[in-house]
Amino acid sequence: MGPEKRLPLALFLCFTILVGWRAITSPQPATGEGAEAAAAGTAASGEASDVLPGAPAPADGLPGEAADAAPAVGQTDSSAAGSGVDGGPPEASPDGEALPQAATVEPWSDWVELGAPGSKESAFVRFDSLGGSVAEIRLGGFFLAEGLSDEQREEMSNRVPVVQPAVTHEETLQTFMVRPQLSAKELLVSDLPTVHWEHRLLDDGVEFTHRDAGGLVLVKTIRQSPEPFQLDVALEVKSTTAAVAGKRATLGLLTSVGMRAEGQDSFYQEPNAVAAARGGDLAVHLLDPEGKPRLGSLVSGGRSELGFLGTHNKYFMMLARPSNELARAVLAEANWGALWDPDWVMDGGEMDEGFQDIMVEGVLELTTASRGASAAVEFSAYYGPKSERWLGAEDPFAPIFEQVQREDLGFFDGVASVILGFLNFLHGVVGNWGVAIIILTLCVRSLLFPLNRRMQTSMARHATKMKRVQPKIDAIKKKYESDPKRLRQEQARVFQEEGAMPPIGGCLPVFFQIPIFFGLFSALRVSFDLRQEPFFGWIKDLSQPDQLMRIDLPFPLVGPIEYLNLLPILMVVLWVGQQKVVPKPATDNEQARQMQKMMMWMPIMFGVFLYNYAAGLSLYMITTSAFGIMEYTVIRKIWPLDDSEKPRKKSRWMEKLENLQKQAVAQQEAQRKGGPARGGGGRKKR
Repeated sequence: MGPEKRLPLALFLCFTILVGWRAITSPQPATGEGAEAAAAGTAASGEASDVLPGAPAPADGLPGEAADAAPAVGQTDSSAAGSGVDGGPPEASPDGEALPQAATVEPWSDWVELGAPGSKESAFVRFDSLGGSVAEIRLGGFFLAEGLSDEQREEMSNRVPVVQPAVTHEETLQTFMVRPQLSAKELLVSDLPTVHWEHRLLDDGVEFTHRDAGGLVLVKTIRQSPEPFQLDVALEVKSTTAAVAGKRATLGLLTSVGMRAEGQDSFYQEPNAVAAARGGDLAVHLLDPEGKPRLGSLVSGGRSELGFLGTHNKYFMMLARPSNELARAVLAEANWGALWDPDWVMDGGEMDEGFQDIMVEGVLELTTASRGASAAVEFSAYYGPKSERWLGAEDPFAPIFEQVQREDLGFFDGVASVILGFLNFLHGVVGNWGVAIIILTLCVRSLLFPLNRRMQTSMARHATKMKRVQPKIDAIKKKYESDPKRLRQEQARVFQEEGAMPPIGGCLPVFFQIPIFFGLFSALRVSFDLRQEPFFGWIKDLSQPDQLMRIDLPFPLVGPIEYLNLLPILMVVLWVGQQKVVPKPATDNEQARQMQKMMMWMPIMFGVFLYNYAAGLSLYMITTSAFGIMEYTVIRKIWPLDDSEKPRKKSRWMEKLENLQKQAVAQQEAQRKGGPARGGGGRKKR
């Protein structure tokens, strides 16, 4: 069986191993009462929402130096005293001063366009007075589908959402909400995520203010950064009375809420939570909550080590990082969790698949400052595409982007990175990603052609030798038909004497192609540059199936087929055609016939597995199969293989062994005659 016939088999086996490994390691969905209980725990609000359910409790009430070490917010002097809270919010301050009264705030929510209006880098942000938060971010230059009219592009619902509100059965959570934990609740009268904050519009953002009846004032400023797709977020906690000054206050800042899956790719699980340490090799933790309400946290080695936290899906990220020393000092932990979406279930979704939202929360361990002091905890947030076009090497978010991209590319990230770099180069030359994939395929096949040619020649000579040896094999089979053990021994002896063992390097071209195949498999799966890139005719997006037409055809075992994807069918046809033109092996036994039948079914099975995969991968496989057919039908006619049987060459160790045997025989003969062997080194008698 030649290397071309081994390629589909090898790819299928590797693909089956990967799919099986994923099935074994994927989290199993929670069902029944367990799912409902986890949903209720995840969506807890009010007094029950001190921390994310299942996450480690905050370090409230730490004795001695642990509590004293929490830096103050709202004071430039970081040595503010305060190691705890003696009780709830006082009705009046010790010196008799009146506590401030909480103002009634009218609900407000509005869209604000940030960035250059109408450009690719613009974004529409819906600010909300509920919790002083960002309810939604939609990118102005990226859309959910291709081929939209100008009127449809103006509709907000057609723009790509990065984050959205997460509405559970008990509360609404939104990005940049502040959630008080135990020590902060003792200082606050109101629940920060459930009350409306005052707002003031800025030229490039919004300032929110909450004046709590307990004496604290929180000011949150969210504005557009000079960098594209980035926000600057500042949080100040001010004390208006001595009773709440110098007290420990642990707050949770929701850095990302409501990021949904960007596509329906079953090969890529999304969305994911991510948290990473700063400096050196980033310790990235990608946490996949799909199908199960798993909760977790990342506690850094020190207060100043946690550097990035947020969420990402297949093509977009919402990540935050502390941008000043005070923020780096007080950011102690990153919690995350999946959120139950009752509306999704009510619309017909499966009960055990109701965890459609994900959130990440940074825990700020701080101490309130004395009255009149002012300082802010500052963060930067990136809310755009996962692309080097907007995350260059100098960008502060570049290190985490590189780590996330490596995780996305998987085991073959080295090969996939080289392929992506070469594809980008080819795209810069030809201007079309489909054409770039075809050129990449031809380059790979051309580089492997000398090796393929050599291996094919070796296999052809082996086939010629087998035709000569086959009569001896048939005679041995007939002679030792009733003695299988002796039959195997005699066959091995004939193969060894005739040098008819198959070439060792016959599968080398396949092994060289497998990393390229899986590297391209990974690259096409997550490359933002291929998103919504058309190629030819009906192919509108190379990162998705080609979807020639909608058919909604029921299919046993696999499930309903929504679209007719033409490229996988064409890929299977070419694979079968390639099997037809490949020369058949010289041996004609039952094992060989069974292998040939299996090889004819293998392309069909592989086509079923890849039916809903990216059109770019099908384009690669179609091109490589067409090249293989051309190689067997055209190139071999112009340049035939030399299949003549060559004289058997002896290896060095065989020649050395034969020389030693000759010397031993000569010595024995000399001893028998009573004299030393010639060249034996013995002394002659006089």
